[in-house]
Amino acid sequence: MPTRSNLWLGFLVGVSGLLIGFAVSTLAYRYRVLRVPGQSIVERMSRDLQLTPAQRDRVGDILRESRFKVREQQLDYQKHRHQIFWQALSQVREMLTPEQQKIFDREFSRPWMMRSGGHEHGDHDHGGADDFAEPMQAPPQK
Repeated sequence: MPTRSNLWLGFLVGVSGLLIGFAVSTLAYRYRVLRVPGQSIVERMSRDLQLTPAQRDRVGDILRESRFKVREQQLDYQKHRHQIFWQALSQVREMLTPEQQKIFDREFSRPWMMRSGGHEHGDHDHGGADDFAEPMQAPPQK
């Protein structure tokens, strides 16, 4: 059983560690070694560059416009990538026998359509290469 002096020593070491950690983190934030979490780039630019309100508004507009353009490019890339993928699978399917195509449709095309958000073609199976070669649809825009 620990003695009373050992308990007090452990308590003092623990409290000292907390106080030292608090002091070090406070200094790190003050001297910008650490950044405040959740702070936007516009807020950081406004503070660090001492932007005027007009400059801050314009910076916000520029970054919003660029974010929109980046998202459009991501969607275009994703659609193009899916088209290339489905064209490749269509080429693979064309070289298979009809029996292999049935297995291929069941084991390879449908799981990928489900995983990547593609659409089903109703209740008919993917009997023809043209049905299978249809590119996946781009995800709906939010």
